[in-house]
Amino acid sequence: MDFRRELRDEGTELSRLKSLSDGVFAIVLTFLIFRLDIAKFVSAESDGVLWFNIREQSTALLGYTLSFFIIASFWMLHQRVFRHLRRFNGTLLWQNISFLFFVSILPLTTSIHSGNPKLATAWVIYATNNAVAGLSMLGIWLKCSRGDMVCDKTSKNVENFFVWRIGAIPLVFLASIPLAYRNITLATWSPILIPILLGAIHLAFGSKLRHLKLVTSWKKTSDVKAEAA
Repeated sequence: MDFRRELRDEGTELSRLKSLSDGVFAIVLTFLIFRLDIAKFVSAESDGVLWFNIREQSTALLGYTLSFFIIASFWMLHQRVFRHLRRFNGTLLWQNISFLFFVSILPLTTSIHSGNPKLATAWVIYATNNAVAGLSMLGIWLKCSRGDMVCDKTSKNVENFFVWRIGAIPLVFLASIPLAYRNITLATWSPILIPILLGAIHLAFGSKLRHLKLVTSWKKTSDVKAEAA
């Protein structure tokens, strides 16, 4: 009976951890829009003024768009990783909190870059934030997969897929850091390589990705058996 209670409690704590993470992501995505001066879009006196305001806000709009999709990518990766998780410990808990911290300051570093688009240091701060957040997410997955915290249905191919899938984002941002001091324009546009890399990774693993769909059904079945025992 104690064992069954432990299983349920662990599942509850894991659910709370997911809820906390989802809440942080939702708040961070909302804060991003505050970097834009929305008043300039709703109080323009003429078409010319409106287009001038749009051009004036173009850098902030690009920064918002880039950060929104980067954060959304982190959220999707986080969801997929935790879908494979069957248990966690204190170390993983703190790793997840550290990851959420680096995600939470992305609106700040986005503002730094958007406000100083031609400064290499501004890009380095922004790129470093993204890279460290990505590496933190990678650390979470490595801790889970190598610490016997993922379910038995998670194959080695799936583990390798996640390493490459998560690592693609920090790889691009790390590579852009030295580039920023040589050509800030190329560094700023370097995130375009991320979807290209992700597409190549998906093609490389091909049909092996079907294993990702087995985990959800396995976890539901095991939960039912645990409650019925």
